[in-house]
This record gives sequence, C-alpha cells and structure tokens, in this order.
Amino acid sequence: MSFLKDIKPLFLLFILGDTITTIYALQTGLFYEGNPVLSYLFNSYGILSLIPLKLGFLFLLYKVYNNADRFYWNITRYAVSFIGLLATVSNTAVVLHG
Repeated sequence: MSFLKDIKPLFLLFILGDTITTIYALQTGLFYEGNPVLSYLFNSYGILSLIPLKLGFLFLLYKVYNNADRFYWNITRYAVSFIGLLATVSNTAVVLHG
C-alpha cells in the first residue's frame, strides 16, 4: 500500500475533521483549547497556526511509515485516526450543544 492510501481515514478525521471543527469551535467563543501548548500557540500566533502543525505531523507520520514495521505502522495510523474521530465528534458536540 502507498502512504496516501494508508492515511485516507487519518487525513479525513485527524487532519481535516479536527482542524476544521477546532478552528470553527474556537471562533464561536463557546470552546477553549484545553491543551496548554496549543492554547499558547493559538494565543501567540492565531488559530491558523494549527495548519502548519498538522502538516508537520503528516511529515512525521511519513517518517514512521517509512521506518516502522508494518504492524506498528498500522497501530499508529489507526490510533491517530481514532483520536481524530474523538476530537472531531467532541468539537462538533460543543458547537451543536454550545
């Protein structure tokens, strides 16, 4: 399998879903970033600083893809996809139920 095929769910959930819902939720004022590192970055550089962070994370994932055993790569990509699902659902719930 190729890297791009392997990361489809991860890309949709962790990169797009979490990024879009986080940016939207933060702009509504109903939501705050609970991660102190991300909160500092957002306060210092703006919400859109999340985009280069996610791109950097993709680069890191590519390094894992190239260097990890297939078993560990599968654990990594499914775990990150699941985290993205949880973050996207959580952000969406905050926006909908404000």
